[in-house]
Amino acid sequence: MKKNKIGELITYSKEIKEAIKKGIPIVALESSIISHGMPYPHSLEMAKEIEDLIRSHGARPATLAILDGKINVGLDAEILDAFAKAKNIVKVSSNNFEATLFSKEPGGTTVAGSLKICDLLSIKTFVTGGIGGVHRDFDQNFDVSPDLQEIKSSNVITISAGPKSILDVKKTFEAIETLGIQVFSIGQKNLPAFWYKDSGLQAPNRLESPLAVSEIFQIKEKLNNKNGILVCNPIPKNYALKKSELEPLIENGLKKLQGNVFSGKKLTPAILDHLFKETKGKTLKSNIELVKNNAIFGAKVALGLN
Repeated sequence: MKKNKIGELITYSKEIKEAIKKGIPIVALESSIISHGMPYPHSLEMAKEIEDLIRSHGARPATLAILDGKINVGLDAEILDAFAKAKNIVKVSSNNFEATLFSKEPGGTTVAGSLKICDLLSIKTFVTGGIGGVHRDFDQNFDVSPDLQEIKSSNVITISAGPKSILDVKKTFEAIETLGIQVFSIGQKNLPAFWYKDSGLQAPNRLESPLAVSEIFQIKEKLNNKNGILVCNPIPKNYALKKSELEPLIENGLKKLQGNVFSGKKLTPAILDHLFKETKGKTLKSNIELVKNNAIFGAKVALGLN
């Protein structure tokens, strides 16, 4: 049997090396939100603010990315700055993960790509904004994000504000149920959907605190259950957007963008940019606030696991 040489493919930031040495809890963060989810300089400002929030709550942030053929776990300040400014970054999911390492192209990890890293390195807490899922007009395009399969198969807590509002939220939760993913809504009976505090769909499980999430995960570990769990943490009420106002903008945007040019991985950043312009920045502001909310929650979950 060949010796496992995974260490040759991993680069840790100074902060994460110290956290591992001292046993400080680590919260993983995706990087495609920086490279593809928000315009610069908002992306860099958001990334720094999220990392500082996690530090202020007792954990350490590990922003994940692929650079120069290596998995980067945590980005030192100068690397984060350069990454946020860079152009032509590959959006790394589970279906091009190894190919991006091979090509040595810079890669921003999606939920699916980030969860592969978390599972590989036994990082148990992962924070994102919203997860991917079943796209609208699924019967025509059969577009389903690999995020769902990775959430299922990775032994990680994924903390999100639910599926992105631009998706077919009902079908996404149906797919989640079919996959057998354990889903927990935080503090409310209905599931959130990113910009929408309430999707109108009842949650199968409800929890009230980060500690409860930690304890559920520990029970799962004792049962030797290696599947992941999905936490749906609602966007703060003051930053939630009205479904009645946003839905027409989403529908019109998708009609304009869908086709050969904007499909698959290219569609999500394109529609987010469209909504940013149509709402005069409201969607971006709400996006940032829900990620901040999830980061604080995630830091508390990580502490509860420690």
